Amino acid sequence: MVTLALFSLNLSAQYSSFTIDNQSNRKCFNFELINNLIVVPVVINDSIQANFILDTGVRSTILTDNTQTNFDLSTCRPVQIIGAGIMNEVEAFVVPNIRFTLPGITADRLSIVVLKEDYLHLQNHLGIEINGILGYDFFSQFVVKIDYEGKIITVFNPDNFRLRKSYSQENISIIQGRPYIDTRVTLQNGSKLNAKLLIDTGASHAIMLETDSDSTIYVPDKHIETIVGWGLGGELTGELGRIDSLNIKGYSFENVLCTFVSDYGQHIIDKIPDRKGSVGGELLAKFTTIIDYKNKKLYLRKNTRFKSDFVYNMSGIDLIAIGNDFKLFKVIHLIKGSPADIAGVQIGDMILAINGQMITEMTIQEVNGFFRTKPKNRVSLLILRDQSLVKLSFKLAKLV
Repeated sequence: MVTLALFSLNLSAQYSSFTIDNQSNRKCFNFELINNLIVVPVVINDSIQANFILDTGVRSTILTDNTQTNFDLSTCRPVQIIGAGIMNEVEAFVVPNIRFTLPGITADRLSIVVLKEDYLHLQNHLGIEINGILGYDFFSQFVVKIDYEGKIITVFNPDNFRLRKSYSQENISIIQGRPYIDTRVTLQNGSKLNAKLLIDTGASHAIMLETDSDSTIYVPDKHIETIVGWGLGGELTGELGRIDSLNIKGYSFENVLCTFVSDYGQHIIDKIPDRKGSVGGELLAKFTTIIDYKNKKLYLRKNTRFKSDFVYNMSGIDLIAIGNDFKLFKVIHLIKGSPADIAGVQIGDMILAINGQMITEMTIQEVNGFFRTKPKNRVSLLILRDQSLVKLSFKLAKLV
């Protein structure tokens, strides 16, 4: 599955007034976890139900698709967005005085950034309707606990938060509205790197390193060149490989999948000389994670996913979900030399069935799950190609 990287925006943080309803000190609500991304339910102006991605990597609340809300953008202040991976500025508008609610949480008079066009097409990658991204405006108001296993978010009033002893405590930096943590990275050539990494809940990868941020960052010999992410600038190409280890204040992970990108530019945009990349949802989901912007703390507690391996798609197929109900699955990218590529799968193919099972009742996450099982497992596909049915099969293989 292609890693989604919802890149940061170079906009000043807008006025925010998120509060817990009924003067309570805490509130819990459920979320959906899709491809390691957190999808939360919101209501805009008390009438429009929407789904937003909860993303520590953005500073402004962003409406990516104006179709449902239909705000009159001609009366709003235009802004130009410059972000990582964007070759040209993206046109957007600031819409003020929005009432924005999550379960038991309300923001009045919130200013949001509305994209002129839906540049991200998040719904096609996640297989459900996605309308926007919620970041600093939310996280800056609360202590936010993310239970990745239970799929429950708990927000606390910072003045009343008390930490349980079962959590480790890490210092973080809040720089330009985004949280950073200091880590120790060991590359496959043995070199070690002190890396300040963005804590990015809006990226599904485990770790990303920006090769142009440090000349010592080494892309391993065993890697694949592929699309490693999608953002406002479109697809982001790079290399996918592994690092020997990643150490975060006492927690050590070995043989970690790592995305290597160049010309990413985020460390330049953020003007953080020692920034080296980011840690994303695949690693964060190994913990119950508590983020406290006010006190600049990250609290971690291991969950049952902690010891699980970092596994990549072993077919070489990247899919999107299309159609009104997102039940049509289209091949948009193939890794050259991968099992699917060798078997004859082509870009544009529509997958109808996997291992004899029709996929009309599956989610895109379930479909991708077939490609992440075990090496040498056989996968049989029924494909629609140019109005003809094609049957193909191949064995999964580790690509990296």
